[in-house]
Amino acid sequence: MKKYITTLVFSVILAVTASAQIKIGYMNPNQVLAQLEEVSAIETQINDLAAQRDEMLAKKATQLQQDYLAYEEGKSVMAAAAREQKEQELIDRDSQLQEEQQTYINEIRQKRAQLLQPVMERLDNAIQAIAKEQGLDLVLNEGTTYGDAIVFYTSDEKLNITAQVLERVKAKNTQSN
Repeated sequence: MKKYITTLVFSVILAVTASAQIKIGYMNPNQVLAQLEEVSAIETQINDLAAQRDEMLAKKATQLQQDYLAYEEGKSVMAAAAREQKEQELIDRDSQLQEEQQTYINEIRQKRAQLLQPVMERLDNAIQAIAKEQGLDLVLNEGTTYGDAIVFYTSDEKLNITAQVLERVKAKNTQSN
């Protein structure tokens, strides 16, 4: 599927390029983000939040496991109705734990997106400004989030605007502080 999309993107670019001269640049946003101190601070904050949630869920999972083991040891002396009730309780608690885990994963994603939003806006603004300054019609991502290359070859390294975007984003960050 990814190869199909990549092929489609390049086909469109080639078709448009054939009909008009388009100036294309490319960059690596991951490289820019990796060099920003505030992104490191955000990741530390997210990791701390995740560690807290992991600890809380681990305690609940441990307690559930202990309760299950206690149930297993004592189920032979339990009445059938009591055994069914305890099994249902353990199943319900396991389902609740799984729901909490899913909720916490979504919460972490939302928090990361919320904290990164201003950084991403500055990144987008820097890309747009540099593209306008250089007369670029199109700026491609050097790779996908899965590490697949979008730009396979370029004959002109000047088309890579990653360093310029990094400078611009860092400059904007310094000005806003």
